[in-house]
Amino acid sequence: MDERYPGGESPIENYTRISNTFARICKEQIEENHQENILIVTHGGVINMIYHILKEQEWTNTNKPYPIANTSIHKIEWNESEWRITEENKIEHLN
Repeated sequence: MDERYPGGESPIENYTRISNTFARICKEQIEENHQENILIVTHGGVINMIYHILKEQEWTNTNKPYPIANTSIHKIEWNESEWRITEENKIEHLN
C-alpha cells in the first residue's frame, strides 16, 4: 500500500487523494445547497474507491472490486443525512 509506482503515487496516496477530493465535492454540495446535478467521469478504480467510502468499508489494493462495466453509470444522491448509491453499474444506454 505504501510502495510508490515509478514516477507516481502509492496505492494509499491514490486512495487518500480520491477520498479527499470526493469528500470536498460532497461537502461543497451540502454547504452551498447546490440543486444542480454533477457529472463525474472517471475509471473503475476510482468508482471502486468511492463505493468503499460510501459503504464504509476499508479499501486496499487487494480487495475484490465491485462490478463496474465499461461506460457504466453509477448514481449517488444526498438522502437527507447521507450520500447513497441509488443506481449501480447501469448499462442500458448501450442497448
